[in-house]
This record gives sequence, structure tokens and C-alpha cells, in this order.
Amino acid sequence: MLEVFRFALFAVRTFFGVILILALYAALWVFVKVHSAAMGNVDPDAALRRVTSYNAQAVGQGEGKIAATPAVGSRGCAVHAVACDRH
Repeated sequence: MLEVFRFALFAVRTFFGVILILALYAALWVFVKVHSAAMGNVDPDAALRRVTSYNAQAVGQGEGKIAATPAVGSRGCAVHAVACDRH
């Protein structure tokens, strides 16, 4: 008799687990659809312009330039680095 109860409990837990996963999937699908509809008229390059503007301000250069990468020394480490872990 205990085996029947344990199997019934397993079946009910599995059923509600599958229902929960399907509900989460449906909620995520709805969220993506609503978000896509809300973002339909937004400029797609706004984030890129924001990053390049930030980089230009960080290095003190003109608007729209990307920050330069640090110079590399003879051993492949940044010249101004305090310690080099590669060697």
C-alpha cells in the first residue's frame, strides 16, 4: 500500500513540476513579446554611442573615439602594468 502512495506522490509532484516549467516558459515568451513590441521604435545604436562617448570622456579625447588599448612590452605584458602574470 505504501508503494502506491509513494508512486501517486511522485506522479503528482512530476505533474505539477511540468506544469510549473511550462508556465515559466509561457511567462518568459510573453515577456519577450511585450519587450520586443515596446522596444520596436528605439534606436538600435544608442548603446554603442553611449559606450564610445564614455570611452572618449575617460581618455580625454574627442567625441566618438574609442579608448586605446595599453601598449604591449617586449614580453607581451602591458608596459605600465605593475606585475605580469604571464612570465
